[in-house]
Amino acid sequence: MTIRKTHLVLAASLAAAAIISCKKDDNTTSLPYLNGSLSMDFDPALPSYIMANDNTEYTMTPKGAEHPEGLGIGYQWRVSPSGNDSYEVTKDENEEGDGAFTYNFAEYNKDTLRTITVTCEAFADGYTSLSASYSVTVVNYGEKGSIQRAGYNFSGSNVADADGNEYLVYEAPDGKTWMKQNLAYDGSGTEKVGAPYQEAEAMSQVFGRFYTWSEATGETAASEGGIIRGICPEGWHIPSDDEWTDLAEATMASVYADSWREGLEEGGTGLEYGQDWSRDNYKISKEFMAGERLDPDLPDSDDDYDSDINYGKEARSATFNTDTELWPYLSDVGDPTNWSGISAIPAGYARKTNGQWSYSGAFEYAIFWTSTEDPATGKAICRVINNESSVVYRDAHDKETFAASVRCVKD
Repeated sequence: MTIRKTHLVLAASLAAAAIISCKKDDNTTSLPYLNGSLSMDFDPALPSYIMANDNTEYTMTPKGAEHPEGLGIGYQWRVSPSGNDSYEVTKDENEEGDGAFTYNFAEYNKDTLRTITVTCEAFADGYTSLSASYSVTVVNYGEKGSIQRAGYNFSGSNVADADGNEYLVYEAPDGKTWMKQNLAYDGSGTEKVGAPYQEAEAMSQVFGRFYTWSEATGETAASEGGIIRGICPEGWHIPSDDEWTDLAEATMASVYADSWREGLEEGGTGLEYGQDWSRDNYKISKEFMAGERLDPDLPDSDDDYDSDINYGKEARSATFNTDTELWPYLSDVGDPTNWSGISAIPAGYARKTNGQWSYSGAFEYAIFWTSTEDPATGKAICRVINNESSVVYRDAHDKETFAASVRCVKD
């Protein structure tokens, strides 16, 4: 399966990547323009995602605007939403100074999960102003975090990694204990491994981290039982492709019972090892997608809950920051029923080139490394869930440059 090179454009309200924009104010088009292109520097660096209640004060300094006559330029700033959406002047055009603006995002937004836009405007009398904007998204993890309706049970069991990060775990249909969340281990204070989405550390425990196969396994030789612990907590290991397939087979057999067994030889399985998970008209991917099944006997505070049931929906997708469905409904895929319990999040994937990370496929793909290697190519096997397909693909990628999510299963 080849991962598509085109990806969904994230909604502007997500601001999943920081976007600096520069535009000229069209309100006074008859006036000449200030010269240059306005942008801003940040101290410390402001990532595209920050954790709720992050009390860091960020200083933003404008640059790039010039007065055509060599005179002074003024600067004003606005944060939206905030307690005051009006502009704050940090430097008049006739004053000395750099026009820098300092802001603590937690002062007004506290633990509210949303996207915040900072806009700077450079102005001078008799000229059309220049403006630049930067968007940052506030996220959180845990019971009241950015990921909701994912089938998480925060009163259930958990396991901690060497960093102290805790993960929800559960007994899956295959009888084994699996993690319900992506691994976020970063090296336990030593040299960091993996990378968070968009290199924003706030996303590490929301989406988990991306690891190359070499980072995930540590190039660890398989133990006597054939398992590879890699970066999993002690007593846990990276599941092989066969273990992933066993989970899928057990899930489908438990959900569809007799119909899943029809047409199979005694003792046979509907899913074969080493293949894509695909069979007849079964929609296998939806059983892995994070979501929660609807229960008509349990009232819900969501106004759309009853209408979901009335329109025949059997489940709802997990959401990101309240209003973004992680797995939008498509007829070819179905509702994300999540019977496997894995609660797969479409975090996408990453690539590492010359030490630099790039990120793709968020809100489209959930990709998990297996401990299995492809002897024919020397690459490593992963399982791919795509938002547009009922099939769960088996793919192979380079061990050193391609980075995916990691789940662990108990020994």
